[in-house]
Amino acid sequence: MKLNLIERLIVNNPLRAFSQKHLEGPLLRRMASRKEYPLCLEIGCGRGIGAEIIVKQFGAQKVIATDIDPYMIEIAKKHLRPELRDKIEFRTADAMAIDEPDEKFDAVFSFGVIHHMEDWRKALKEVSRVLKSKGEFFFEEFLRPFIRAFTLASHPRGGEFGFEEFREELKNNGIDIINVRRFGNIGIIGVGRKG
Repeated sequence: MKLNLIERLIVNNPLRAFSQKHLEGPLLRRMASRKEYPLCLEIGCGRGIGAEIIVKQFGAQKVIATDIDPYMIEIAKKHLRPELRDKIEFRTADAMAIDEPDEKFDAVFSFGVIHHMEDWRKALKEVSRVLKSKGEFFFEEFLRPFIRAFTLASHPRGGEFGFEEFREELKNNGIDIINVRRFGNIGIIGVGRKG
């Protein structure tokens, strides 16, 4: 799902970038089980802040950062720092049909993207498919009660889930949550490992 105007304003503001760099990234880093993740995929990269975090905080040598919206990919390319050009590649792509081979990535990252999907289960299946054995999936997501209460933006019903549903679907796709923090009915942030 492409972001509407309100969501673009939320995603593309300095406060969101600060939060990702100084709060979310470090929290996910502490949840990680390895020092480095050489080859990573980011789904729903927006303006590219997440890809930068993956390189700087997770030791990625290469990040393929994708977004379904070509406009967001152009913004990300425009803001890409010269010293990161050989490490980050931006592509227009759908997270529900990832055009990558099976078991390619050491880690997959989703900074609040799965709840935007028309079919979140399909997206998790794809995440699992492209993860290597013992690869890790880093996620932060809003949960159904918060999404339904959030009236500024519409989200597809196919992107709504509760924590237990999310955990069960990961497990159905061979990914066990190894570390998670829940924020009531608002959201979750964590990491799962593919068996």
